[in-house]
Amino acid sequence: MSTTTVPRRTKTKAIGVYRSSSGRYEINFRDSDGRLRWQTVPGSFEEAKAARAALVGRVKKGERVAPTKQRFAEYAVAWLAAQQNIRPRTREVYEGAIRLHLNPVLGSLKLSEIDEEAILGVIARMQRNGRKAWTVRSVLTPLGRILGHAARQGIIGSNPMHRLERGERPRVERREMRILGREEIGQLLDAAPARYHATITTAVMTGMRVGELLGVTWEDVDFAASVIRVRRQADRKGQLVEPKTPQAKREIVLAPALAKVLREHRMASRFKADGDLVFPSSTGRALGARNLTRRGLDKALERAGLGKLRFHDLRHTFASLLVAEGLNVVFVSRQMGHSSPDITLRVYSHLWDHAEHAGKARAALDAVYAAAGASSFHPVLPAPLA
Repeated sequence: MSTTTVPRRTKTKAIGVYRSSSGRYEINFRDSDGRLRWQTVPGSFEEAKAARAALVGRVKKGERVAPTKQRFAEYAVAWLAAQQNIRPRTREVYEGAIRLHLNPVLGSLKLSEIDEEAILGVIARMQRNGRKAWTVRSVLTPLGRILGHAARQGIIGSNPMHRLERGERPRVERREMRILGREEIGQLLDAAPARYHATITTAVMTGMRVGELLGVTWEDVDFAASVIRVRRQADRKGQLVEPKTPQAKREIVLAPALAKVLREHRMASRFKADGDLVFPSSTGRALGARNLTRRGLDKALERAGLGKLRFHDLRHTFASLLVAEGLNVVFVSRQMGHSSPDITLRVYSHLWDHAEHAGKARAALDAVYAAAGASSFHPVLPAPLA
């Protein structure tokens, strides 16, 4: 009785590209050390050819290309340790994503074995565990960076994250922006607990991010120049760190009414030296953002009967006040600490549209009504139902 042996891989029309018995494509090439390497490339025949061409081209340019059998868990740890320019909070988020969500699915796989289906496995596991779309997206960010680094190093042919279809990535619905009206602002501040009144007032009147607000010291409040300088922010551990971007370092206008509130707040505070925090805890350290929200903002909202509101919505409210006063996008962008006016327009374009066109629309409609004459102007109404 004879048996037929199925070859592990068969040649294709392209040099160095083979079709494995499992139906996937494999490529071979000489790495930077002259060793013949084999690598499985997820995707189509054309993608396999392109992956081999890219690797061969990099070797010819003198770039270091030396694939290994390293597994994801090991590589991820080494990659994260090498990241010197990420913020401490970002490092914590990445560590959690790798430990809790990526390693359970990908940790034992070789980097070359990770394809779109493996990534979809990560997404499916998180969704089964009830994780929301924005959490899934936050995990895919370090995964994409890790695999992108492996691709640049020649360890894998390409980044499989790029081959995910748009519908396969969880869609994050933008949270609806809530903006307080002027009357609601008054109600909120009147209802704010005395301990947090100055803090909430400053948030509304400056639009600072909560970390920036909690990182302000008295030397940053320039009463003479009528500005508050944002130079640092408090992280989740209460440490003062650099702001997220260079543009976040800025000068915010200090309105006379807010200056009065802050002067009174300083006089009543035990921590009034120039280097002291403006809004400290009882020990003089940075106040916790959760405590500020739970004991300050949430209490004020409850007392005022204003419903739910995120602390970040106070920042949106500040932006709306500036736009309503007719200030241009460049000035508003600088006050908000955005990295560019494009971001400001993308987030708040609807506010400018409303401010610019609502008044004109009302005036135009009034003119039509006046021209028609009050007695002769009869809008056409739909006929009543029989």
